[in-house]
Amino acid sequence: MKKLALLLTMLVALASTSLCFAADGNDLNKQQKTVDKFIAALDENPAPEYAVIAPLLNAKFAQKLDEKAYQAFQKSAKQQLGTLKEAKFRLFERYADGSRVVYVGNFAKEKVVLMQFVFDLKNTLLAVNLNAVKEQGAAQNQAQK
Repeated sequence: MKKLALLLTMLVALASTSLCFAADGNDLNKQQKTVDKFIAALDENPAPEYAVIAPLLNAKFAQKLDEKAYQAFQKSAKQQLGTLKEAKFRLFERYADGSRVVYVGNFAKEKVVLMQFVFDLKNTLLAVNLNAVKEQGAAQNQAQK
């Protein structure tokens, strides 16, 4: 009888923890689909039209990133970073007012680029940030010491 009670207790504990871990799974899936479309804008030829991207944007971000700004963003990214070789998911962070999804990209001109996508609570895109990570040279390391 004790073994049966222990077994049931363990099953309930394991089931409840697995549910807790999957709480953000649905939001992450939606956000990753949005990110995939935005990454396709950097990678694919032809890139997705603005009409595909626009419904995924937060209203304030959509005002800043209109069709002309979207095309300028694509052109600038391709000039500065080159073509995208690989993009890997790295991080999902939940905040009180939204979340952040981070990918690490490998481009033709830059080996490591952090691609950060910020979402609100409605899973609409608030901001996009692409940062090339540069390796410090020996002279910079010496100067910091």
